[in-house]
Amino acid sequence: MSIDREKVPVAVITAANDEKLVSRIRFQKTVYLLEQLGLGSGFGYAYHHYGPYSRDLDNAMEDAKAFDLIGEEYGRRASDGAPFSIFKPTENGKATVDEKAYGSLGRERVKGLVDRFAKTNLTVLELAATAHWLWHTEGRADWKDEIKKRKGVKTEGGRLEKAITLLEDLGLAPQQSAAA
Repeated sequence: MSIDREKVPVAVITAANDEKLVSRIRFQKTVYLLEQLGLGSGFGYAYHHYGPYSRDLDNAMEDAKAFDLIGEEYGRRASDGAPFSIFKPTENGKATVDEKAYGSLGRERVKGLVDRFAKTNLTVLELAATAHWLWHTEGRADWKDEIKKRKGVKTEGGRLEKAITLLEDLGLAPQQSAAA
């Protein structure tokens, strides 16, 4: 992609409903799934605590903040007081959104996908990205067993099934193994 990398976070956040995206984990998983669908950002990913993670994307976000293209506010969960980030484009960021940052997906498709991911339970989104990673990147035929080992209780309560349904809807679902 021939675009300044800091413009990708601006484009994705600007595409979000109400022009805000809540949670660093949600942001990472949103861009990861967009990448799998054809965003073409070129960000590299590695497996981390919450599934696929891109240091490149994190750096691009920090650059976008430094260039006053996005802002980051902080909130706290009502249930336990844990902090979370709220990303919003600045006026400067909104004025400089580059259509190339939407890659082959285009603004409208990205907008629809980001809206869907923003409404998806965060754990379900994390599981979807992780399932895709295990099957597609790590080549794990036993991805279902492996995700249960790595994510434990997060896979319970129908969340893993919802994650797989999300991937099926996106055309990214892993193949079911004989062990699954």
